[in-house]
Amino acid sequence: MVERRKVPILRVPFSADDKRFITEHIEQVLDSGMLSMGPKTRAFEAGFASLVGTSHCVATSNGTSAIEIILRALEITDSSVIVPTNTFFATALAVLNSGNRVVFVDSDPLTMAIDPMDLRRKIRDDTAAVILVHIGGVVTPAVGEIARICDNNDLDLIEDCAHAHGSGIHGVSAGGIGVAGAFSFFPTKVMTTGEGGTITTDDSDLYERALIIRNQGKVPELGNHIGEIGNNYRLSEITAVLGIEQVNRADRIIAERRHIASLYDKALDTVDGITSLPLPEGSVSGYYKYIAYLSDGIDRASVKKRLQSQYEISLTGEVYADLCHREPVWENYGYCGRLRPEPGAPCPGLPACGCDQVQEGFPGAEYISERHVCLPLYPGLTEDDVAWVAQALDAVLSGRGGGP
Repeated sequence: MVERRKVPILRVPFSADDKRFITEHIEQVLDSGMLSMGPKTRAFEAGFASLVGTSHCVATSNGTSAIEIILRALEITDSSVIVPTNTFFATALAVLNSGNRVVFVDSDPLTMAIDPMDLRRKIRDDTAAVILVHIGGVVTPAVGEIARICDNNDLDLIEDCAHAHGSGIHGVSAGGIGVAGAFSFFPTKVMTTGEGGTITTDDSDLYERALIIRNQGKVPELGNHIGEIGNNYRLSEITAVLGIEQVNRADRIIAERRHIASLYDKALDTVDGITSLPLPEGSVSGYYKYIAYLSDGIDRASVKKRLQSQYEISLTGEVYADLCHREPVWENYGYCGRLRPEPGAPCPGLPACGCDQVQEGFPGAEYISERHVCLPLYPGLTEDDVAWVAQALDAVLSGRGGGP
């Protein structure tokens, strides 16, 4: 038994040494007068490319813009792109914002990732790419099969690595598996710069085009005249300083998260009513989330409410409780992003967009969305914190917790 304690959803700890480093380097930025597209951004990009093991890295304003830039750099437009319905909606938005159509695919509850069988069913004549999302930091063991499906159908495999800093499988890091990977550095992520993203790739042509698209379409060879329809997806030098600091201590951040996950593995062994999502053989994870499934018949909302009200334990958001194909946006927009003439009316992009067919029927993703929970996991979480979470779960799931 451990003493009662408060376990919040998230902490983002910065040590005194971290703060000194950040302050010193921000002062360098301010003294230089170069607040964007300078040496700090280049140092962050070089460090993160080395961490992932790719030849190139492009820093971006956020992870959503990173996906959009990849699609545009690959010259994918007016095509369908396959996206798991079990992902944050930003993955789909990047497809729509790049001028493409979304086709949703089911997920495997054992891996939280794309179901290869459903992937084969969802490939259309106009399909150009597949976006593989490493949910919770788990790289599916089916990644080889998914890559072969893409190769056999001449499709680009793009990785959404928003959850996958420090993750990989069979010695290959997330972000180095497909043609390119997109990372997010939002405050909840394994590594954070507050806002920001990166693209990782070994494709030099994609890299060069991404640099142009990120910077309003300016082409250096044309004297920075506009040669591409780009946008402002740049990262500030001050944000890049946070990125350098995170890269410098990435090994420690990831090692601590893995240690906390190992504590949960042991602590939940004796708790009935909950089963941890197993890490596939050959995989390593940065553990963006610690995912577990509740047994059938257990109401997740009630468990979360009781943990918070009786034990001061706040569970994080799920990945995900709200599936993309169920979002109300589709009542007013087609799967190509065009506004319908009126709610529920056929999309004006017919027949190419396929918006006449409602996308539904995703049993694996629906199971995921309804049955899993994510336990608190972040740097600074102690062994006693984990023991308290397990102790509280045991009480609530066994009916000993009492209360509402």
